[in-house]
Amino acid sequence: MLIQSILVAFWAWFNGMVVSEYLVWIVRGAPLVSGTITGILMGDWRSGAMIGATIQLLYMGQVTVGGISSYDKSYAGIIATAVTIASHQTPEIGITLAVALGTLGLIASNIFMTVCVAFVHMADKYVEEGKTNRIWIYNWLLPNLLCGLLWGIPAFLAVYFGSSYLEAFMNHIPAFVSKALTTVGMILPALGIAMMLKTVFNPRFSPFIVVGFLCVAYLHMDIIACALLGGACAVLYWTLNLDKLTEGGN
Repeated sequence: MLIQSILVAFWAWFNGMVVSEYLVWIVRGAPLVSGTITGILMGDWRSGAMIGATIQLLYMGQVTVGGISSYDKSYAGIIATAVTIASHQTPEIGITLAVALGTLGLIASNIFMTVCVAFVHMADKYVEEGKTNRIWIYNWLLPNLLCGLLWGIPAFLAVYFGSSYLEAFMNHIPAFVSKALTTVGMILPALGIAMMLKTVFNPRFSPFIVVGFLCVAYLHMDIIACALLGGACAVLYWTLNLDKLTEGGN
């Protein structure tokens, strides 16, 4: 567990580094991607992908405005996934844990942005003195070291020490509490999808939603099959309406 904890800590650190913000921020920061990579580091990529995909559904409708987010992507997508895998819990428990850790991670984000303001003013002094070769210390080195303190160390501690406590806690709580947590974890992805549909829903596409529901509820198709079917429907719709779309129609 020590090796996995160190690897996850470095992954959480890199995920929050200033330099990596320019490397496909949305894709890498998505819980589906970061959770899958976390699963690989933990030796169980399948569980990592499942947990990450479940967490992704919750935050699918989340919008970052002005750099302010409702959750921290590293705490929710990486730490929650790693702790869930290490404690042998289900994805439903993982998404419940992700909500708590993602909210807790906002404290780390606020501390980081506040302290970085001080780093900027320190760099201004070098600019005034003409020592531009030292600006990188405050603009790159110290912020990234702070990332390690706020994201890397908590990730290591959570995986190395927290997984055993979570597993023991889940084994000793009453069955109805565990069932309640699982139920909440199953509802949260639906909430995320509802948030997204509230923004992008078009009444003309409602039949596709009904088809998707029927495929899952009555035909018992898994998520991969539904995703492929949805992709095929999207391509078919786009092909049949290509002329209208190119002309600027709806």
